[in-house]
Amino acid sequence: MAAVCVAAACTAIAWTPVHAQSTVAELNDAGWKALRDGNGRKAETLFAEALALRPDDAVLMFGAGAAAHVEGHQRDAMARLQRALEVNPRLTPASQLLGRIAYGEGDVDLAIRTYEQALKMTPNNAAMARELEAWRKETSVHSTFEARKYDRFRVMFEGRAEESLALQATTILDSAFRRIGDTLGEYPSETIVAVLYTEKQFRDITRAPQWSGALYDGRIRVPAAGASQEPALFARVLTHELTHAVIANIVPPRTCPTWLNEGLAQHFEGADPEAARRRMKTLGGRIPLKDLSNGFMSMNAAMARVAYDESLLAVEVMFDRPGFGWTRLLHRLADGQTFEQAIVNFGFSYADLEAPFTK
Repeated sequence: MAAVCVAAACTAIAWTPVHAQSTVAELNDAGWKALRDGNGRKAETLFAEALALRPDDAVLMFGAGAAAHVEGHQRDAMARLQRALEVNPRLTPASQLLGRIAYGEGDVDLAIRTYEQALKMTPNNAAMARELEAWRKETSVHSTFEARKYDRFRVMFEGRAEESLALQATTILDSAFRRIGDTLGEYPSETIVAVLYTEKQFRDITRAPQWSGALYDGRIRVPAAGASQEPALFARVLTHELTHAVIANIVPPRTCPTWLNEGLAQHFEGADPEAARRRMKTLGGRIPLKDLSNGFMSMNAAMARVAYDESLLAVEVMFDRPGFGWTRLLHRLADGQTFEQAIVNFGFSYADLEAPFTK
């Protein structure tokens, strides 16, 4: 979600003049270009050089914050964006990015305050107003929730009836995190928030389609009804959504194709590839993987089932190669390569990955 704001900022900031010696202007322009190209590491370096020359420039601080966000350094990003807004409270794109990062980090109060201040400056910003209203509604729902903190995880739940589930959830998350990290070669340090809802709360907050049994949107959101009766399913759902959280802390949002993200999540939850193959044999339709890059949420249940099965089978092709370089692949995506550009370095094509369900 926040990546949309970064992209918008890269466009919106182009008109903002940076008056000073050409070196600072050139560094600023190069920094925003690096962000547009998805190269957060290079952008961080460029904005740091520019800020050394002009430390109180709000646009440069904003750029540094956006770069830190792209690189997954969310606390640094928030500090830089807050400083940018102290210097220039009217820098709306910085407010949008700060609000969304704060929300993703679980600091909903800061997200709400940031948007409230921004809307005083730009009261006609309908998109921000809608987002603020959604956050206020969520805050109202969460007002009676408690939280259990364990290591990098914070599990939110309502009432004593869910307390044992929260304890169970932290145990599952901790174990799965290590297993996922061992395979992907990364152990992100950012706090991961999981919220246990009633079914109604989950639907009201997420607006997820009926076929969706959980969601990750910066937080892991799980309807907990029946979890105590089906602990294995509860563990699978949490592991699935945790995979999305880990990937989001390695690869900038929208940089990892949805099918790859969902395929990995199913692999780590323990989904059965043979069952997916059997289902695919009974179906007439196929969806090219390239058409599964930008989300499944608008699909109906039947189409979503095909999308998930194809995603799992494609990812299993890569897992079938011993020692496949998952860390290298994800880092190539994080550095701005498309999946198609990255995968050729591993000797695969889209046709290879689609072979299990196109032959």
